[in-house]
Amino acid sequence: MPVHDLGYRKWVGKRNHQLIRPLYVARSGITLIWRRRMLKLLLMLAWLPIAIPAIGIFCFEQGVTDMTYRRVIIRTLQGPMERPDLAAQMLQDPVSVRHEVWSTLILGFFRVPQLYSMVLLIGLIAPLLISYDLRSKAYLQYFSRPLSPNEYIVGKSAVIWFFLGMITTLPGLTLYLLGVLLSPEISVVGMTWDIPLRILIASVALIVPTTALAIGYSACTVENRYASFAWFATWIMGSVAYQVLTNAPRMGRGRRPRMDVDTERWLLVSPYHTLGKVETWIFGLDTGDSSVWPAVLILLAVIVIGTLFVRSRLIGKLSV
Repeated sequence: MPVHDLGYRKWVGKRNHQLIRPLYVARSGITLIWRRRMLKLLLMLAWLPIAIPAIGIFCFEQGVTDMTYRRVIIRTLQGPMERPDLAAQMLQDPVSVRHEVWSTLILGFFRVPQLYSMVLLIGLIAPLLISYDLRSKAYLQYFSRPLSPNEYIVGKSAVIWFFLGMITTLPGLTLYLLGVLLSPEISVVGMTWDIPLRILIASVALIVPTTALAIGYSACTVENRYASFAWFATWIMGSVAYQVLTNAPRMGRGRRPRMDVDTERWLLVSPYHTLGKVETWIFGLDTGDSSVWPAVLILLAVIVIGTLFVRSRLIGKLSV
């Protein structure tokens, strides 16, 4: 029997349940990332835009009985929100469009400020998760304990889930609660009870695919800056490609802009617009089920491919 056995030995200590093991990986990652002052500042700034849809919900609820507020909401629906159909219904029966107006305001909160905050937040923290472990060989310390690659991936992903939940799910639920508190009557809960569930589902649709993509980039290289560049390039180039492919045909070679261009055709080239399509469908504002399934399949493919790539990368490192 060898005196010095350099290989892995059987673990003889106390084993935790398989569902608890990823929490220890997540806790170490959250503790390390939480020390960054820039991250704390970003988390605080991500909550500031909640005031805009909250004011919109307050004005809508006041507009149910006050014509002055109703005119403000109608002008907003006709102008910035580009929903003249809701404006016409608002003029006739405000209560009938309450659910759709609330959903539209909360969706706008998800689509613009929180999605941009998500891209910036993941770009700051995701490259530090797996690429740093690969460069410093820290993954060997993780797997010296009874931890499987799948549990390691879930633990690292949970770090991103935690921070994204703080800027998407919690603000969304807080916004709904503010809407209920700012309403003149408690009966609004009976008309909007499903919106919190839609917020949770939309958060999952946003958080899980983006996390899988981010950890996939992080596992590709041992250099953090390369993973960050790939992450930001995906979002920027995807949005630019979508704008070029949809706006160029509208111009019609110098003629008047064409408005009959099928923008759904190029939706999948942009992660931003793909997520927007799915979130709009989740909030019930897009009833075209057939057109949303390609976007859903793309998000599922990103989850599966990203997870399998990270797993194969870890197994390859451990088998050397």
